[in-house]
Amino acid sequence: MNEEKLIKYLLQESDSEETKAVQEWISEDEANQKQFEEVQWIWKSSKVLLEKSEVDENLAWQRFTKLRNESSSAAPTQNQRFLQRGWFKAAAAVTLIFVSAWVYSAFLPQSGRAYYSSVELQSEGSPIEVAILDGTSITLNKNTSLSYSQKFLGKQRNVSLESGEAFFDVKRNENKPFVIQTEKVQITVLGTSFHVKTAGNTTEVIVVTGSVQVEIDGKKEVLKPDEKLRVNQETGEMEKTLPSNKLYNYYVSKRFQADRIPLEELVKTLNEAYDANIEIARDELRTLPITTTLEYGSLSKNLDVIRETLNLKISLSDGKIRIE
Repeated sequence: MNEEKLIKYLLQESDSEETKAVQEWISEDEANQKQFEEVQWIWKSSKVLLEKSEVDENLAWQRFTKLRNESSSAAPTQNQRFLQRGWFKAAAAVTLIFVSAWVYSAFLPQSGRAYYSSVELQSEGSPIEVAILDGTSITLNKNTSLSYSQKFLGKQRNVSLESGEAFFDVKRNENKPFVIQTEKVQITVLGTSFHVKTAGNTTEVIVVTGSVQVEIDGKKEVLKPDEKLRVNQETGEMEKTLPSNKLYNYYVSKRFQADRIPLEELVKTLNEAYDANIEIARDELRTLPITTTLEYGSLSKNLDVIRETLNLKISLSDGKIRIE
């Protein structure tokens, strides 16, 4: 299938016959589906990059056409003799390669810089989702900093998680493992989705799909879906458990999902998400089970839902929110 036809289909500019042909081609074979998804991903990434690009593409094109026109206006006989020289042909070929590579890289995530250097990603007051060079999607929770590189001839894809937490949906590539490094913990995957949080001396990993290998000081642990591992980076101690709830995923799903969990677990996550200071006044309320789904939006609205769900009183005093 011609990629021009696929892009025309993505632009919704193809007629009914062309649309039908593309859809039938996609459904015929898994390889066709994969090719279409790759073209679709590149196209979507390119659109995002163009919207965010600081480069004036029109000005760059005007400069190029000006140089081209100035070159073509020289004396024909002189140009002819010049073009006959072998070294000029070779130089023109090399120039074409570099120009083509520059144009191609302009449409890659982070302009393809990860092919030859390290790229820094950082979130501030709210979560962000970023597509990186290999097609992997990373959601950074607020106040998270990481860097990544995917050298063109390298044997692995490298990420350094410096602080905070992130959710990785890794594009599978068996020839290039995806490796995340915290201060002392190394996490290796081929293609999977999982959550990583590093705070103080502790690294936490929760797997959603696929499998993940976690290593520290030569000790290794393999995690399967719905398994959680806490690693003490000082002692090297690893503790594997099951996640007690799905609140860890709030910055990805944009909601707080509570399914008969203790109220104090929900309150702890709300304090973290909103930088709030919510206190539970009485010990017996801490273990009160709650089942609800709250949107990651207004804190006051979410507190109203908790109040009505559990028939509680919520008050504000001295900058603290009290549940009683």
